[in-house]
Amino acid sequence: MIPVQLTIEGLYSYQERQTIDFRNLTEAGLFGIFGAVGSGKSSVLEAISFALYGETERLNMRDKRAYNMMNLKSNSSYIEFDFVNYENKLFRAARDFKRNSKKFEEVKPNSVTFYENSNGKWIPLDHSNAETIIGLSYSNFKRTIIIPQGQFK
Repeated sequence: MIPVQLTIEGLYSYQERQTIDFRNLTEAGLFGIFGAVGSGKSSVLEAISFALYGETERLNMRDKRAYNMMNLKSNSSYIEFDFVNYENKLFRAARDFKRNSKKFEEVKPNSVTFYENSNGKWIPLDHSNAETIIGLSYSNFKRTIIIPQGQFK
C-alpha cells in the first residue's frame, strides 16, 4: 500500500481540516513522521488505520463506549485516505462520525465508503473491506505497515 493523501477534520488535536499529500514523500521510497511529543504524529497513523479498518490500537485498548477519537471542540469528524494498492489501483476510504447532540461523550456510528478511481472519477464500491483491497488483515497491517508506538520489536 502506498499512501497518496490523507484529509482529517475534528480528529484528536486536528479540529480544523488538514490535508497531508504523501506523493512527494513516497517518491523517496521510505519516509518518517517526526515531531514533538503531542504534535499529532500518532493521530495521523491512527486516522489511516481507522479509515481503512474502523479500528485503532488506542480504541482497542479502551472501552470503546467511553472513548472516541473526536476532537473535544468538534461535533463531527471526517477522515479521507487515498492510497494505491498492490495492483497499482487508486482507492479512497472515507469515514465520518458525529457527536450525539444529547449526550456529549457519545459518538454516533460512523459511515464508511470505499471508492475506486476510474478514469479520474471516484466510483463507490459495494463493500468497505480493506483486507480485500490491500491484501492485509488488520492484524497484519498493524504489524507490517503501522507499528504502534512502543511496540517495535
